[in-house]
Amino acid sequence: MSTNDCTGVLLAGGKSSRFGANKALTKLAGKAMIEHPAKILAELFENYLLITNTPAEYAFLGWPMVGDIYPDAGPLAGIHTALKAVTSPLIFVAGCDMPFLDKTLISYLCSLVEGYDVVVPRTAKGLEPLHAIYRQSIVEIIDKNLARGNRKIHQVFSELKIREVSEAEMLAATGDLISFRNINTMADLPE
Repeated sequence: MSTNDCTGVLLAGGKSSRFGANKALTKLAGKAMIEHPAKILAELFENYLLITNTPAEYAFLGWPMVGDIYPDAGPLAGIHTALKAVTSPLIFVAGCDMPFLDKTLISYLCSLVEGYDVVVPRTAKGLEPLHAIYRQSIVEIIDKNLARGNRKIHQVFSELKIREVSEAEMLAATGDLISFRNINTMADLPE
């Protein structure tokens, strides 16, 4: 599959509790942090979408936005909302705190989706569900989980056909793993 079959999705619904402020709007290289991944996704995908319950804060992006169907239910609810909102068969999901997304890696993940519900990288830290490709057809499985109160992405994965992508595969495709550098605390900000 090509990136034309995929919508780029940014999630901006977290509480930023470890950060102490809305990290998506924190300045990084003179721009709001969210502008960095937004630029990459807008260059890579014809269609893109921001999942947020505070659209006024992000109006400056000029992106289409949708609020969570299940508010305050975490990233799984954001993925669910995106899958419900798009018409493309696939979405690539990233967090708004991932300013170093790599277009080559995202394209590589898109190329692996045939026959799978989810294509998700596995780094030394574990699975990276907020840097993954999701097939639109899994929305009902996620919906059932959220309706039962299950907000854990990893539990939903047990019901899906997953393609895990190893660090070795990603390094062969891109040469580094900078895409996974996210900003969770003020100390994570680059100098």
